[in-house]
Amino acid sequence: MKNKHFHIILALALTLSLASALLASPPVYADSGGGVGTLTASGNGLASISGNGTIVMSGNGVLWIRDRGGDASILVTGKGVRREFPNGWIRYAGFQGQATVTGSDITVKLSGYGIDLQAVGAGTYILRGHGTYSVEKDGVVIESGAWTRSARPKAFP
Repeated sequence: MKNKHFHIILALALTLSLASALLASPPVYADSGGGVGTLTASGNGLASISGNGTIVMSGNGVLWIRDRGGDASILVTGKGVRREFPNGWIRYAGFQGQATVTGSDITVKLSGYGIDLQAVGAGTYILRGHGTYSVEKDGVVIESGAWTRSARPKAFP
């Protein structure tokens, strides 16, 4: 009986210890940088880019585009059901293809798989899921890494 109580107490202590360690540990974020340059990434999950410049993104899933600057050039090829929303967002459900968006204040998001992207300009990005990325400035890779499970927006390059 004493042995059974010891194992229960030990299991509770280990559980509490693990829970407190997880709560005390800092959150994990997708890596990023700041300035003007090129972000290249590929993976599965969520890729979100906001800023000015040109974003080329391809893959499969749900594609969202928003032109806050009012000057965007948007070219979407492939499959998907397009829907425009009153708040300025354009959604392509069942997206399979490529989007090229250029503008002064744009956002492009793709949630899905087989995502490949290249963003040239300045802005912020979130890469959540599984994949790899690199940030290049003046022809030199200044950062590279893996997508993470949770992320905050950060500047590139």
